[in-house]
Amino acid sequence: MKKLKVDPELFEIVRGLLVAPRTLTAKTATAIAINLDVDDPINGIGSDKVAALEEYEAELLFSPLFTPTDKERRLCEQALSPDGINSDTLDELYEQLLQAELSCPVVYGLASGSLKIPAIIIDRYVRLLGLTSKVSERIVSLLESAVEQENRHWAFSLARRPVWRSSSSCELLAICLEKMVEKSSFSAEKMDFLTGFVRTYRPPAANLLLTSLKNMVDSYHKDQDHPVYNRNLAKKQENSLMPLSCSKEVRAKRVAMADSLLADFS
Repeated sequence: MKKLKVDPELFEIVRGLLVAPRTLTAKTATAIAINLDVDDPINGIGSDKVAALEEYEAELLFSPLFTPTDKERRLCEQALSPDGINSDTLDELYEQLLQAELSCPVVYGLASGSLKIPAIIIDRYVRLLGLTSKVSERIVSLLESAVEQENRHWAFSLARRPVWRSSSSCELLAICLEKMVEKSSFSAEKMDFLTGFVRTYRPPAANLLLTSLKNMVDSYHKDQDHPVYNRNLAKKQENSLMPLSCSKEVRAKRVAMADSLLADFS
């Protein structure tokens, strides 16, 4: 008998995330209705037409509903070591989830139905969770010295993000964490900001990171009266490429995080 490699806790966490209720946006509902040739998207997802889709069609239709969020990645940390899991265990996790024949509730307006989750969606979801990403020993040591217990899962989840996988970016993270440890200034929120900032600007070294941070702060200060002409656009851009056209609250938070990082190096 084949020995199971998947931690039961990890299986239950990922299974729970997959079967959690989903809400259709108008855009996704329209795409489902058109591609399944139905008047009601809720009726469509409960029909045999979903099983008849090609893999690429199912992925295009349902991936907006099954893309892991930062919060979902964070929940998986409860069952992960810093080394993560290997590719064989990831494959076995996928197979176990597939055998479970998972379905999830889907809501659109006042209507609701049930979607049998396609195999390609399960495969895509578990791979995007980043469960096989390893946190280097140096980063582990620094985080253990810096992070408070209640934010441990958040910090380790951030350390697994693709932006930190190269040797140069890992070195940059280590330098920043060392500064935070020295100043006793670590916060998971600041590490979250740093992760997003480096993902956007790709500074290859600490000095260029500091220059980019200073430039962002200066641009916000110089353009502090810049009007936002479209409220919906501003909301959409809050988590995009550090735009000028965002709310004062978002700017203030970014400036505070950037100033804190700059202070770590002062």
